[in-house]
Amino acid sequence: MDRLLLTLSTLAFVGALVHAIVALRAGTWKDNKGQWVLMALALALQSGFLYLRGEVHGRCPLTNLFEVFIFIGWSMVLLYFLVGATYRLSLLGLFTAPMVALLQTLALLSSLDTASPKARSLPNAWLELHAAISLIAYAAFALGCVTGVMYLMQERKLKRHKIHALFFQLPPIHELARAIQRLVLLGLVLLSLGLAAAYPLHISISNPKMIFTWCVWGLYALIAVVMWRHILSARQTAWLAVVGFLVPLVSLWIVTKA
Repeated sequence: MDRLLLTLSTLAFVGALVHAIVALRAGTWKDNKGQWVLMALALALQSGFLYLRGEVHGRCPLTNLFEVFIFIGWSMVLLYFLVGATYRLSLLGLFTAPMVALLQTLALLSSLDTASPKARSLPNAWLELHAAISLIAYAAFALGCVTGVMYLMQERKLKRHKIHALFFQLPPIHELARAIQRLVLLGLVLLSLGLAAAYPLHISISNPKMIFTWCVWGLYALIAVVMWRHILSARQTAWLAVVGFLVPLVSLWIVTKA
């Protein structure tokens, strides 16, 4: 049942992408509510998957890389609903849906979900909090990456004077630059809280999980300072948000296997 929910969720994300593309081509995007409905349906199905896994494990379903990927995808969609309207990123779902659908498809087709469920035990609240908040922070960095892609696409079209339906639905380029900064800051604050939650666990500083988590924190702290001091151009900081996400993405492989 859990894999069925995840498969249906993936199909809902694909449906949201197709619906958005059709609406853009037909010029009916302003009246488009179909994508929001499909994204909400996909989020509900993701939540069902995580609930069933949580019931099996008796804890937050973050026991292997398969579940970590799904949790990050769920967090991205949740943040999309929370920050999309706030930052006037009406097309954020168009870029988020295929990213989450691809993540879930790769997870479903892979052999990452091979670990057998561990025996139920009383969960450690600090450990659960540390893991969950840290992964939600990674989801914020992922949305910063997606927003960076949106910025670079719009800038490229402005330079080449290629204007079409997608261009007119994107927020002003300065709003995208501002949204990247806010998403990076949001992720950094959340990751700081996640690291603070790890303090009562007395985890060794030499633990690979903590080393890579601190490396991700240091990278995004540097990116935040660069953005705040305007050391680089908006285009360069957008590239930083896009390329920088490769670090937490790669670190997940090491952190979950350590």
